[in-house]
Amino acid sequence: MRLPQTKTTIALLAACVLTGTACSKEETGLGAESADSVAGKSKAAAAGAGAVHVQGVWKIQSQQFRIDLRLKRDGGVGTVVTADSTIELLRIGEDLFVRGDARLYQGRDGRGGADVEQSAQALRDKFVKVPPVDPSYARLSGFTRMKDMITDLIRLNGKLKKDGREKVRGAESLKLVADRGRGGELRVALHGTPFPLKYVPSPSGGELELFEYDQDFPLVLPKAEDVVDYGTLTDGKETPDKPPAKSDGPVPGTD
Repeated sequence: MRLPQTKTTIALLAACVLTGTACSKEETGLGAESADSVAGKSKAAAAGAGAVHVQGVWKIQSQQFRIDLRLKRDGGVGTVVTADSTIELLRIGEDLFVRGDARLYQGRDGRGGADVEQSAQALRDKFVKVPPVDPSYARLSGFTRMKDMITDLIRLNGKLKKDGREKVRGAESLKLVADRGRGGELRVALHGTPFPLKYVPSPSGGELELFEYDQDFPLVLPKAEDVVDYGTLTDGKETPDKPPAKSDGPVPGTD
């Protein structure tokens, strides 16, 4: 039996092994689209989602936030951990409740010594309903808003390129990089709705994973006995007459 072009066949097989992609099938569907097109579809998909779970580490300058939040259109719930404290957040509509550990309230009640510790211990297990006129409302509520945490937060700066594929929580994704990674990276679901699955803002900016899209979850008001009067934390000062202007910065929860 003759084997025509045997040498040529062997050479082609060798090329497949060495390059890994030389003999692969052509991309189809989302994988065949440009990086800009994939990024645009991903942003649109995120904007249309009904719910999402965001988890990971976000770093900005000297601050680091460890985030675990479930978000939907009418509210959100979860925790934000900083170097100083752990903060539980619950937003139902425009009502924002905050519960922190003892460190969050140290020194905020205008007293010192043993009273500070006693007050902090008492507040540690209580929710505080933060009024919209307080400056902290805009910063903290930003963590509980889907638009702030996905469509506004995810930014890719610089020339976009596709950089292969990656598994994120078992799902196959397309890897997009901006400015060779310096301008951020995004993993976009390859199959089904092109949701963003992981976001890396910069080489040293941490990373956030996004999953459980469109999976609803309950938002339950805390019991009345678990809510403390906001006046306990205002140091006897009046709150501003007008709500503060919303920050244009990319990071919710910071100035």
